[in-house]
Amino acid sequence: MTSGLARSRPPVTFAVLAAGVGAFALLQSLVVPILTTVQHELHTTQDTVTWVLTAYLLSAAIMTPILGRVADMTGKKRIFVVTLAALAAGSLLAALAHSIALMIVARVIQGAGGGMLPVAFGIIRDEFPAEKVGGAVGMLASLTAVGGGLGIVLAGPIVDALNWRWLFWLPMFLTVAAAACAFLFVPESPVRTPGRISWLPAVLLSGWLVAVLVALSEAPVWGWRSGKVLGLFAVAVVLAAGWLAAELRATTPLIDMQMMRQKAVWTNNLVALLIGVGMYATFAFLPEFVQTPRAIAGYGFGASITKSGLMLLPSALTMFVTGMFAGGLARRVGGKALVVAGCVIGAGAMYLATSGSPMIVA
Repeated sequence: MTSGLARSRPPVTFAVLAAGVGAFALLQSLVVPILTTVQHELHTTQDTVTWVLTAYLLSAAIMTPILGRVADMTGKKRIFVVTLAALAAGSLLAALAHSIALMIVARVIQGAGGGMLPVAFGIIRDEFPAEKVGGAVGMLASLTAVGGGLGIVLAGPIVDALNWRWLFWLPMFLTVAAAACAFLFVPESPVRTPGRISWLPAVLLSGWLVAVLVALSEAPVWGWRSGKVLGLFAVAVVLAAGWLAAELRATTPLIDMQMMRQKAVWTNNLVALLIGVGMYATFAFLPEFVQTPRAIAGYGFGASITKSGLMLLPSALTMFVTGMFAGGLARRVGGKALVVAGCVIGAGAMYLATSGSPMIVA
């Protein structure tokens, strides 16, 4: 009966999916403006506290293909609820954490929620009318970008009104509610893809990602030419090569490397990767940049957490609106022209934001 109700009401299913994806996106960036606060509260170093963000992204990168495969095998609704439960459990642990080690563990658990993205897209493909699939997927995709921007905007007011731990309590309440609604209203897809998890590629993928991120995170302290950093990069290269070979031999690969050989596929994925890196680097860099007092560091604007977040609000709103109309624009002017125009506009805006003019940044 619940399944029938959900199938007859796609808007309800979409609202539940959007709530879950929005919570995951918010948790990516809510912590960015308060990393300095967390550093002092948990008595750690600046290099260590960056793992509060890095651990989340690393966990999501590893768990997304794994949970996506598990969902295809066992049921998308089931795994969507599991990812929401992981977000809620990680948020609870982070809200209660009194050491940086426990906070990082909590963020790793939260990062498993990244598996909800391919699962949510799969639910839409299985349950929505064909003519509505593209628009629904586009709106969910835009939510990931908008949530990243809104997280930075909302962090300041929440901290001012309550305290920094409420940046985890509030998403926990949202994800618990979303999990309950998903259990009740989202239909279980009858579509199954038999097979098994290829664990060797999963382990190798985890290994080279960890090696790269540790090297990048610790290089400013250890030195870019230090033996430890160069060794980690070498390990990452070896593990990445092993991962590629294992994926090519796997009967049910996590990532289909045969498909990735197609020019249209690998070029689009490369462009998406570069744009994503630039976007998240912007979200991570600009709040700290505008919060830094110019008199002390020689750059920055000495803004508060709230003001630095508000400076990114126009960007978040623009991404949401653009995401809603991106499909129609691509059909009119072409996808390639749209991507190139977006990159040029983004690069120009970044140049203006860092050109040193308070009038432009404000």
